[in-house]
Amino acid sequence: MPSDAPQTNPELAQEYQKKVRKQARRADDGGGLNINSMMDIMTILLVFLLVTITSDPLNVKQDDYLKLAKSTADYNPEDSIPIIITKEQVIVDNKRVVKVDCSRGGQICQTADYRLDGNSYAIDKSFKQDGSADSFLIDPLHKQLDTLVKAQKEEAKELGEKYKFKPIATIVCDRDIPYRLIAEVVHTAGMAGLSDLRFAIMKTTSR
Repeated sequence: MPSDAPQTNPELAQEYQKKVRKQARRADDGGGLNINSMMDIMTILLVFLLVTITSDPLNVKQDDYLKLAKSTADYNPEDSIPIIITKEQVIVDNKRVVKVDCSRGGQICQTADYRLDGNSYAIDKSFKQDGSADSFLIDPLHKQLDTLVKAQKEEAKELGEKYKFKPIATIVCDRDIPYRLIAEVVHTAGMAGLSDLRFAIMKTTSR
C-alpha cells in the first residue's frame, strides 16, 4: 500500500484502494482503441461509396418511357450535369423538372400507347418563355440548370485552382423524342451556361 494511504482506519484504507484502482482503469481506457467509433467510420464510408456508384448519371434504367438510341460511335463519359428526356418528363440531376406531353391521333396517350410508334412528344407552351409555343427556352429547365451551374462554379471556386468547372451536360434521350424537343433542351442548356453537350447512346457493333 502507498505510504500516503490512511493506516489507522480500515474503512478509509479500503476506500483509498478503490480510488486507486478506479484511476488505473481510467488511465488504461484513455489509450485504448474504441471499436464502436471504427465501425461507425467504416459504415459511413460504405454508404458514401454506395451513393456515389448508384448516382452515376449514365446508369440509366430503360423502360417503356426511355429507350436509348444505338450508335457505333465511341463515347468517353466525363463528370457532367445529366439531363434525361423521357416520354413523360425532363429530369435534371435525378429531379423531375418539367412534364413532356404525349399525344396520339390528337388524343392524350394512354399507358399502352407509349409502347407504340407514331406518338407526338412536346413541352406545353405554358412552360416556355413568355408562354409562346414558338419559344425554344423552357423556363423550369433553365431555372434548374442555372441553379446547378452556379452551385458548381461556387464549389470549384472554393476548391481552388486545381479544380476547374467544366460546362458539360450529358443528355440522355429516348430514341423517339422529336428533334424539336431535343433542340429546345439544347438551347435551354446553352442559355444556362452549358456549352459542352454530350448525348448518351447504346454502343453497338452493327450499323
